[in-house]
Amino acid sequence: MIAPHDPLAWGIIAVAGAVVGRLVTAFVAPLVAFDGSGRPVPPAAGFGRWFQVAAVLGALALWWWEVVARAQLPSGDVSAVGAATLLARYAAHLILFALLAAASWVDLRHRVIPDVITMPGVLAGLVCVTLAPGTLLPIVVEVPRSFAPPLLEPDVLGLCGGLRAALPAGLESQPAWTGLAAALAVFIGWWRGCTAPFLEPSAAAAGLPAWLREPRNLALVAGMLGIAAAWFLGGPGWRGLLTGLAGLVVAAGMIWLTRAGASRALGREAMGLGDVTLMAMVGAWLGWQACVLACFVAVFVGLAHGVLQVIRHRESELPFGPSLCLGAATVVVAWRPLWARAAVSFERPLEMAAVIVAVIGLTAVSLMVWRRLRPSLG
Repeated sequence: MIAPHDPLAWGIIAVAGAVVGRLVTAFVAPLVAFDGSGRPVPPAAGFGRWFQVAAVLGALALWWWEVVARAQLPSGDVSAVGAATLLARYAAHLILFALLAAASWVDLRHRVIPDVITMPGVLAGLVCVTLAPGTLLPIVVEVPRSFAPPLLEPDVLGLCGGLRAALPAGLESQPAWTGLAAALAVFIGWWRGCTAPFLEPSAAAAGLPAWLREPRNLALVAGMLGIAAAWFLGGPGWRGLLTGLAGLVVAAGMIWLTRAGASRALGREAMGLGDVTLMAMVGAWLGWQACVLACFVAVFVGLAHGVLQVIRHRESELPFGPSLCLGAATVVVAWRPLWARAAVSFERPLEMAAVIVAVIGLTAVSLMVWRRLRPSLG
């Protein structure tokens, strides 16, 4: 097996970064080619080329950080984490970062985050944490021992602490039907509330049953079948899937509550539904605890972004999606120090609830303050 620091490994990662950058550029280009009224928008000169260069550099930097330096792993004996696990986690984060970059690019250009990015992103995230639950964020857990100090073992962050921790009653795999019902309820709720039809009825393929004419319906059926299969098989895959679904509902719920509260206070829409679907996607990849931290970081990123927009461009319209994306990326990269400081709060229900309420409140207040200042800044 090629060593992570081998020149050949670096070359392969550079090629992978170039491929990812090219794919993102080719995918996003049609989405930003027209404005809201359908008129063509001239492409930014050289931006695609610079983006592809940034993708290569970002892939190399992420490889060094996560695989070579193992800087994402918690402090302790990191040798117990195998190279295959690190490689799988790196690949998952590279894909997630590509999705975040695509969403940010479109949101900055058109103030919208399309379902064509977030819906496949959610599905890919749920598949990833089910088939490869080791791609979730790393932690260490204490294993009690008789007449000896607790043993620290590497694990990943699951629904309730480590992935190997006991699940709440009723959420176990078969034969516990309540676990399957809960998972399906979350998935169907996301499908109904965070996705929209892709095709107009007139654009549907002729000769097919009505429900087969819409790709969104195929995603629903495939997702439900996948959830049922994971429930039947059980094991780490079921635990990973529950972690992704919990991340989806908690992250989307936090942004939805923020959106509802700020919109009610302002008397108009404070943020788009695309921000809700974006965080649902992030939650499917990272789990709910990381998304709470990402939203907290995004508040300060958004404020800094807003000030920069006013100073440089005298622009008062502020898309929040890029701030959420940067907050999620920051949590992934700076996971070790962030979790070392925040883990204790997630072990205490009252502190955890206070953190979530504070994140929702801070985000809503920052949006209200910014929207009220817009007339004087524009």
